[in-house]
Amino acid sequence: MPESSSLIIVLFVVGFALVAAEVFLPGLILGTIGFFCLMASVILVYVQYGSSAGLLAAVLVGGLSLIGFILWLNFFPRTRIGRRLMLKARQPADLTAAAHQAMIGASGEALTPLRPSGTAQINGKRVDVTAVGDFLESGELLVVTAADGMRVAVRRKDGLVSAPGTA
Repeated sequence: MPESSSLIIVLFVVGFALVAAEVFLPGLILGTIGFFCLMASVILVYVQYGSSAGLLAAVLVGGLSLIGFILWLNFFPRTRIGRRLMLKARQPADLTAAAHQAMIGASGEALTPLRPSGTAQINGKRVDVTAVGDFLESGELLVVTAADGMRVAVRRKDGLVSAPGTA
């Protein structure tokens, strides 16, 4: 078995490496194991060197974690790997919640079957919608009844006629 100070350093380094690897292999398994390695290194410092050294180790692990997280937030998106992993596209201004509120009462056409969610064309724009009441088939006329944030609720325009081809 390695010397206790070597084991502490190994647990510390492996812990940070596993937490960092969690970025590339999500699933919380590596991050959890890394967290436990970091905690084990702090506990071993407490046991081997006393409470003041253990407190210093805990502050060191916490501080380095915070600094590493801040550096990751600032520099990772600028790296080649970060640019490939991060979403670059912005939502168009016409897809905001305020624009959805303005659609209430507008008519449109279902582009896909709404069972209950799908896509519709409203005011010349493709919008993700949710049918209230009956399922709607593609091509049916619809009207926007409500908009809550990014959710747009629609119903069949006449409200009573069944979908074409169904009885």
